[in-house]
Amino acid sequence: MAFRPYSIPPRAHPLVRRLFALMNDQRIALGTVAERSGVAADTIKDWRGRTNPSVPNLEACFNALGYGLTDNALHEPVVQVRA
Repeated sequence: MAFRPYSIPPRAHPLVRRLFALMNDQRIALGTVAERSGVAADTIKDWRGRTNPSVPNLEACFNALGYGLTDNALHEPVVQVRA
């Protein structure tokens, strides 16, 4: 059976869109990600529009694809002092 790319709904959470884009790029089936991550396939499917993922489940799925989550978006506030 040939790989069929997953559609990525624009209303899905940005990290879920990225997860499905990586699955498409790597040509990895949802069932394979579910098996590797320990997250149920139906749970991952629901992230596309019905529910939002928990951080541990999302991280497990990214890890199954060889990626991880970081807190790069969090930075200390920058305070500028004027002389």
